[in-house]
Amino acid sequence: MNKSKFFLNLSVLLVAVLLLGSCSKDKEYTRVIPSNASLVVSFDVQSMIKKSGLANNKESIVKNMTSVLGNEKLAKIVQNPSEAGLSLEEKAYIFLTANEEPVALFKVSDQDKLEDAFKLMQQNGICDAVERNGDFSSVALGGYGICAFDASTLIVLRTSNVHSIPVKEQVTKMMDQSEKISIMSNKGFQKLMEKKSDIGFYGSFASMPQFTSASMMMGFPEDVDMREMMMLAQINFEDGKIAIEGEYYTENESLKEYFKKQAEMGGKINHTFLKRFPVSSLAYLSTNVKGDKLYEMLAKSPEFKGLVKDSRLTPGFDLKKSVTSLKGDVAIALTNISESGTPSILAYADVKDPSAAGIVYAFKKDFDEAGMTIASSGKNEYVVKTKMFPSPIHFGVRADYFYLTNDDNLYKNIGKDVTNSLANAKYDYLKGNANGYFVLDMENILKLPLVNNAFSRFGSQGVMAQTMLSGFSYAEAYNLNNQKSVCNIYFKDKNQNVLKQLIAGLRQVIG
Repeated sequence: MNKSKFFLNLSVLLVAVLLLGSCSKDKEYTRVIPSNASLVVSFDVQSMIKKSGLANNKESIVKNMTSVLGNEKLAKIVQNPSEAGLSLEEKAYIFLTANEEPVALFKVSDQDKLEDAFKLMQQNGICDAVERNGDFSSVALGGYGICAFDASTLIVLRTSNVHSIPVKEQVTKMMDQSEKISIMSNKGFQKLMEKKSDIGFYGSFASMPQFTSASMMMGFPEDVDMREMMMLAQINFEDGKIAIEGEYYTENESLKEYFKKQAEMGGKINHTFLKRFPVSSLAYLSTNVKGDKLYEMLAKSPEFKGLVKDSRLTPGFDLKKSVTSLKGDVAIALTNISESGTPSILAYADVKDPSAAGIVYAFKKDFDEAGMTIASSGKNEYVVKTKMFPSPIHFGVRADYFYLTNDDNLYKNIGKDVTNSLANAKYDYLKGNANGYFVLDMENILKLPLVNNAFSRFGSQGVMAQTMLSGFSYAEAYNLNNQKSVCNIYFKDKNQNVLKQLIAGLRQVIG
């Protein structure tokens, strides 16, 4: 059997099992996930099938799979997948081992039926014969990986060295593992399991190389190790939107204290500048900053200390004074992209000291070396000119706010409310009680001549991409507190589950 046919048959079988699995309630199967797994993703397959509408088309799906397989015995498993001995009323998982190898995990409902299914696959050249390994069995999938299973568990380890001793030892270790030493003993993972989700996400920084961890620690005190932090997320497909919730979790007291201090750096957004941004903006970001608290936290970071030490600041510039002058809302928007690809940026910030504009001017030497000239355009106001941009960059402080823009038309109206502003936008949580907020407007992006021209240049593929994207409305993300965030992706059709919309879109694009 050639490789392409092998992968086709294997894929069809896996999809069939995912679509039409039987049932069981035993959760012991999760014991195989190592406690040091850097990534675990769970899938509530039954929920996703129901929401996608695929269950309503079961007969046609099975018929198509049968014709692709071209084998009556394999087709029997597709037509009656409970005979494969797997259950997907319990969640399916994908996780990474300590060696960053992907493993798929499924619940077994009937071990004898599963063995019979592997025998049929062996007869079709998809796998080798089943081998006994004490309390579990294993089978090699030619050139792809190795399966191991017992009365409750099936794992599929992706590896090209299916017959090597290290791989066999790794599989044995996972299959013989008890719950007490598995990820089930991890409090962060336990918290994720309590959440209802179509897709669950657990990420641990524990296996992160030290250099990667250090590069992400700007603002962290010297005694804090980011590798003791976990990230948890739940994704649910709802009518009209994809709802995502994420949070950091740790048992480390230093990290807990850090997050507490981090929360003190800002407050709830006051929406001070909403009326100064056009509703046609492509993207918008807003937060609230207490400059004195921000500087206090940054000053504890060795990375920040090194940045200050190594930077060539303009003599007499007071970095601390500039940072601590921030006293409230900071907002920035991508308002447009020209047909030539030049972005238009507009930013505002509440400040208590007019000298705050000097934070940019302080790097004049670096601007000069980069071929960019910076000069004063008024009291506490500056202009940067460069051949890279058709318009100059204006920034400065007026009254009690800082501004920055590279668009001449926006600069002419700095400090003024616009006729049709973001204050009138449709976004669900724009004016909500958040510490930070971001929105990306897909409808506005798709109206850009630059984007439409790009789609047309790619012919039929561009049309397909445009068709898929046209169903999206906007995406917004916001912080509920210092550790928990929400991201919602909204579709134009608010009355139908988005998973069903995505499936319908794919059918329309690829048939």
